[in-house]
Amino acid sequence: MSLRYLLLGCICLTFLGCLKEKDIDCSLVLCAAGDSINLELISEGQNVISNGTYTLENIEVAGATTEELQIKVFPDSQGATSGYMQISSFNWKAGTYNYTIFLSNDWEIDISVSFKVTNYPCCGDRLEILELSSRNTFVEYRPNSGLFTIILN
Repeated sequence: MSLRYLLLGCICLTFLGCLKEKDIDCSLVLCAAGDSINLELISEGQNVISNGTYTLENIEVAGATTEELQIKVFPDSQGATSGYMQISSFNWKAGTYNYTIFLSNDWEIDISVSFKVTNYPCCGDRLEILELSSRNTFVEYRPNSGLFTIILN
């Protein structure tokens, strides 16, 4: 008789172990900060950030909104590209923002970027770029790199 109860108990414990856990453990997850706009700029097949054609001193970004923008240039990056520029703001919210990037007196690049708020279980409520487009240049997104390539023609 006690052997039956022992066997029944083992079967019950086995099934309880197979139940899905409702609470997700996020203790080992590192959440990235709000998204930034990472742009690789290509002209005549050359990366104009990595070859030094444009530096932080001759790049300007202007927009119709008043949020403060941080502009950084990484001319010697490793990985997906050899150089890129980064635009970010702590004041961005979900929605669409329009900017003009001035590269010295040579180029005016109009971009429109749309952000959404994520709802991931561990890193929800952070901004993510939904779309980035330009009216006057070709833009290509490189999946898994976080980079948008802008072809200057």
